[in-house]
Amino acid sequence: MDSTSSPWWSNASWWPQSSSTPDGVDTWAAAVDLGARGHGAAARAALDALARETTDPRTASLAHSTRASLIRQAGGHGEARIDDGQACRLVAGAARDERDEWAFAAWIDGLVGLAADGLGVGDFGASRALLARAGRLLADREGRAGEVRAGEWITDGRVRLRHAWVQTEFALFSGDTPGAVEPRERALRLAADAPSPRHVVKTDLIAAAVAAANGDLRTAASIASDCENACTTWGLLPLQWAAVTMLSGIGPDPAAAARRAADSANRLAARGMPVTPAA
Repeated sequence: MDSTSSPWWSNASWWPQSSSTPDGVDTWAAAVDLGARGHGAAARAALDALARETTDPRTASLAHSTRASLIRQAGGHGEARIDDGQACRLVAGAARDERDEWAFAAWIDGLVGLAADGLGVGDFGASRALLARAGRLLADREGRAGEVRAGEWITDGRVRLRHAWVQTEFALFSGDTPGAVEPRERALRLAADAPSPRHVVKTDLIAAAVAAANGDLRTAASIASDCENACTTWGLLPLQWAAVTMLSGIGPDPAAAARRAADSANRLAARGMPVTPAA
C-alpha cells in the first residue's frame, strides 16, 4: 500500500452486508482499490480472473466495467466500449428487478461507462443518449425509494456520483461550459457523503476543471493543489498525476508541476498503468 490508511472498501460502517450481496464483490472491491492506487497490472489481473471465474453475472458485470475504466484511463476509449457493453449485457435482464440493487448498480455502471467511452471517441450523440437513459433510471429509482433499497453508497450513491461526473465531463467536452455547473454541484453534494477518499478527490478535480473552463484559474489551481496533497496522503497516484498535470497548465509553477507529472506518469507506467491526458 502507498499509505497507512485502510482501503476504501474495508470500512465496515458502510460496506453493505446482506444476503443479496453477490459472491466475489470483495475481490472486485480489492481490485478497484488496486486501480485507485495505480497498480494497474495487478488490478487488471484480478479483474480478468474474477470475470472468468465468477458464476454471478452481477459480479462479472462489475469486473468488466471496472476493467473498462482502467482501459479508458490509458486512452483506450474504443477498446473500453467492448467491456462496458459486456457489463451491460450481463445484467440487462436482472436490472429490471427493482429489488436487486446490485444488478441495477452494475447496469448503471455499464451505461455510464459507455457514455464516457463515447466522449473519448467523439461520439457525443451516443454519450448524450446514454446519460439521459441512465438519468431516467436513477430518477425513477429515487422516486420509488420507499419500495426499493436506494441508499447504500456502493449500489446507489456511487453510481449517482459517477453519472454526475460524466454529465459534467460531457458538458465540458461538448463546449457547453455553463451546462457543466449543475452536474458539478450535484456531484459535490453526492461526494459530501462519500466514504471513499478517491471519490471525493476525483469530484474536486472535476470541479477544478469546471472552474478553469469558466476562467477562474486561481480557484482551479487551488483546488488542484489541495487534491495533489490529498492524493499524497491517501496514495492515489492516478489522481495525483491528474492533479499535477492540471497544475502544469494553470498552477503558479508550471515547470515544477510538469516534473511532478512526469514522475507520477513514470511510476504509474512501472505499475502497469500507462496514462494519457485524454479524459
